[in-house]
Amino acid sequence: MAESEHETSHLAHVIRDMENDFEFAIGMVFSNEDEAYYKYVAYAIGKGFGVRKGHTVKNRKGEITRRIFLCNCEGHSVTSSNQEKKFERAEVRCGCPAHIKFKVDNGVYEVIEYVSEHNHAFVPEDQKHMIRCGRMISDTCKGVLSGMMKAGIGGTMAYKFLANEAGGSKNLGFILRDCQKFYRQKAIRLWKGEIVNNF
Repeated sequence: MAESEHETSHLAHVIRDMENDFEFAIGMVFSNEDEAYYKYVAYAIGKGFGVRKGHTVKNRKGEITRRIFLCNCEGHSVTSSNQEKKFERAEVRCGCPAHIKFKVDNGVYEVIEYVSEHNHAFVPEDQKHMIRCGRMISDTCKGVLSGMMKAGIGGTMAYKFLANEAGGSKNLGFILRDCQKFYRQKAIRLWKGEIVNNF
C-alpha cells in the first residue's frame, strides 16, 4: 500500500500519540475522513488487525452521509489461485464482525455504530509491520528506489539496503512485495514514456 510521505507521517504521528487505553465510543466525533480513518488504523495496528474501507452511502448531491471501516477479516475468502497462494497474508477473511460506522454531516464524522469484538487471533507483535493498511512507501524511499532502479539494482537488493538503513525491515514501513510492486509500476511508466517519445 504505497502512499504519499504526508500520509505516512500522518499515520506515524497518530500511532505515536495513541493512548494505550484508547477505545472508540458512540458519539465520538472526527473533523474529516482522514482523521477518522487514521485513528481507526492506528488503533487496529496497535491491537494487531488490519482495516479496509467499506461501502459508503451518499445523498442526492453525491455527498457521503454514511461511512464504514471494517476489520480486514470481514467477509469470507474466495478460493485462492496458485499465484495468490504464493502471497499468504496475515489477514485472512473469516467473517469477522468488527467494524466502525460513521454518520457524516458537512464532512464531520460521528461514530454511530461500533463493534470491537473479533472472531480471530490478532497478528503477533513481530508481524504487525506486515499489516497492509499500515504499509506505505515514503517519498524519500521512493526516490532512493528510483535511483537504485536506474542504476540497475534489483528490487530485492534495494529492499535489503533500505531495511538495513532503517535498522530492520519492521522499521521500514513496507515489505518486499511492496518494493517489487513499485519497481513494476515504475518500469511500466518508463516503458509507456519511451513509446510516447518514439512517436
